[in-house]
Formats: sequence, structure tokens, C-alpha cells
Amino acid sequence: MDMNTPSPISGFTPKKILLFLGGLWLAILCLSLAGQYLRMFPEHYGSLSATGQDVVGDFIQAFDVNSEANVTTYYSVSLAILSSLLFLVVAHLKYADKDKYRLQWAMLGFLLFYISMDDASVIHEKFSRYLKGMTDLGGWFEYKWVIIGILAVVVIGIAFFRFWLHLDTRFKILFLLAGGMFFGGAVGFELIGGRWAYSFGSKNFFYSVLTTFEQGLQYAGLTLMFYSLLLYLGSYAPQLNVSIATKKEGE
Repeated sequence: MDMNTPSPISGFTPKKILLFLGGLWLAILCLSLAGQYLRMFPEHYGSLSATGQDVVGDFIQAFDVNSEANVTTYYSVSLAILSSLLFLVVAHLKYADKDKYRLQWAMLGFLLFYISMDDASVIHEKFSRYLKGMTDLGGWFEYKWVIIGILAVVVIGIAFFRFWLHLDTRFKILFLLAGGMFFGGAVGFELIGGRWAYSFGSKNFFYSVLTTFEQGLQYAGLTLMFYSLLLYLGSYAPQLNVSIATKKEGE
């Protein structure tokens, strides 16, 4: 399927959708970094009126990738839910075809749905409570939840390895890149951020840069996954159309 072939979900092409989402991703990262800079150096807007300072404060909160219930959370949750729905659409088609890996497609759909819930409520950070009795490791493991995160990545990798092998080369690469970006941000950059926080603290601009790129990698992974699924649906079910049927009077 050519990248300019219309998406099975809309009249837009996967390439245009990727460019649009990529533009949003870049804008969110830039706005978040700008907000974090203002948070760390409030003297740059301290001369504003009380209303102006409130506006700047609202801007910082709205685009802070490490905060909840804001624009960035809406972006990531929406992408995860959309990707989850596409996985489940593929799973439905695979069940109809009695495909060998139909269950794995459904499981990935539910995994993305869980990720959307985690983005909205930061479930993973609550895991740290369960590790309170564990000896403080510091350094790379300053944030204890990454231990569970690493184990989860290993389990997911093993569970879906054979599924990944059966994909065509193009989708092997796309799915691997998407997953690598997401988990590289969620776990890999969290390790780096923990190491920095352990050595230099978290109340500095460089730590904000690290956490922004941590979230940015996750967003990039979700964006690439959504694009990959649009391409996959276009190649697997090119005639798929979405419509709402209504009964006529008298039927």
C-alpha cells in the first residue's frame, strides 16, 4: 500500500495524519519546554500584573507533560485510545478469518487501553507504594517503579515475540520502532531521570528537559503506532468502510 492511499478510517492519508500528529507532538514539546523554563526562572514574568502572572501559570500547567488533566494528557490519552480501537478492529477481522494470532491483536488492543488509563491517572507511579519496604537503591533506580516497568517490558517482549516475527518486514520495523520509543521513554528515560535526580535533585531545568523528552518519546511511540495501524488496516482490509446503518420506516 502506498503511503498516500486513503486511510480505511477516513479520507485522509496515513502520511498526512502522521505529519499532522507529528506537528502537534513537536508543538507540545516546545510549549512544555517553554513552560518549564518559565517555571524555573519566574523572574522573566515577575514584572507582569497579577492577571498576567495567572495567565503564565495557567499556560505552564496546561502544557506541562508531567502534569495530569491538561492538554498534553488529552493528546496522549486520545492517541492511546485510538490505537487501542484500531488494534481491536484488526482483531475483529482476524477472528473472522480465524487467524492464528487473532488473540494477540486483541491483547495488544487491551494493552493500549490500559496505557490510556495509565496516562490519565498515572497508575504506574502508584506502584512505588508497594515497594516502600524495599531498600532504597538510589542512582538509576531512584524511582523504584522502574523495576516493575523493566519486568513488564521483558514479559511483553517474550509474550509477543512470535507474533512480531510473523509480521511483514515493514510492520516488524514500524511496530518495533513504536514500541521502542514508547518503552524507551517510559522506562529508559525514567532511569536516566532518576539517576540525575539522585545526583543533582529534580528542582532544576535540566531535569525538566529530561522528563519532557521522556514524555516526548512516549508520545512519538504512540503517534508512530497509530500511523502503523492505519497502514496495516489499509493493506489487510483495503475495502474497509465505516458507516452507520439506520432502519427505514416500516422495516
